[in-house]
Amino acid sequence: MSLFTNISEIRKYLSIDPNTSFDTVKPYIDEAEQLYLRDLLGNAFYGDFNTKYDNSMLIVSPVALSALNQTLLPLVQRCLAYYMQLLGIPQMSVSFGNMGIRQDRGEDNDPAPRWKEENLLYNALKNGDIHADRLLLHLEISATVSNDFALWFTSSANTINSGLIVYGTAIANKWIDISNSRRIYLKLLPKIREVEKRIASKLVGQAQYDMLVTKLKAGTTTPNEKLLIEMLEPIISKRALYMQLPFMRVSIANDGLWLNSDITDTRKTGFLATKPEIDELRKQLKGSSDDVMGFESDENNLQQFISDNIANYPLIAATGAFTVQPVPGPTWQPLNENPHDRFFTV
Repeated sequence: MSLFTNISEIRKYLSIDPNTSFDTVKPYIDEAEQLYLRDLLGNAFYGDFNTKYDNSMLIVSPVALSALNQTLLPLVQRCLAYYMQLLGIPQMSVSFGNMGIRQDRGEDNDPAPRWKEENLLYNALKNGDIHADRLLLHLEISATVSNDFALWFTSSANTINSGLIVYGTAIANKWIDISNSRRIYLKLLPKIREVEKRIASKLVGQAQYDMLVTKLKAGTTTPNEKLLIEMLEPIISKRALYMQLPFMRVSIANDGLWLNSDITDTRKTGFLATKPEIDELRKQLKGSSDDVMGFESDENNLQQFISDNIANYPLIAATGAFTVQPVPGPTWQPLNENPHDRFFTV
């Protein structure tokens, strides 16, 4: 069964034409679950949660959801409702069959103009992503290895298990203005992995980096390790965006970056950031040693922090990522009493 069983449940989250039947939207609900929810929840937890939801909706002898699952259900359904709408909009007013592609017309209404359809698509996509991130955040806060969310906690859907320092949207969004968009984070993820593997691990040494990731996954980071992580996060996030930005179709708005998907690309090209805007943003991300906002300055700050606190990080000291410079000894200078004389006294 789907994670919606009737049209009334959907109306808690979306405004739907009162004449719409559940059978009309069910194919898009099922598709949204396969395309979006499985990735968010992981196959094992998705199957388990779906079964528990089905049992709670039985007419005979229903089994109530646990308190934890009751708090999760509206987060899942709200996210699912927007993704269902996103997939359904392009097809709801047309049909495919022996007569080819046909457009439906009701007696008292006409299909919405294209610009309204575009706005609704854009809204469904954006809100679906926002609520997907809120769903993930709720799971990250609530899940443990011993509660109802254990299957999610131990799965690859729990991004903290990715073995990365910048393991989620919320972390990246602290340092780069990506509108809390999970889709942008997923676009950046390959570069985040590359930056962590090639750069972050060298800034603090492989042993210290591996220890930080291990402690993050276990939730056992010490105060000193948390300080180091907080200094690595902006470097990783800014470098990843700096590297990936030329290959992303984004808009730059007052509320940050917006990633144009395949659905909106062909219709919203006028909203795409121009090359000068992209170049300026990359310049800001990189900065310089004198610019406190760029990753070059962040790396200098990290090196200074390590230098000032090396006693707290024996793994860094042992790996050679940090080298203590010797105290300069006396320097010999030649004596030249007459600056115009070409001869020097030795």
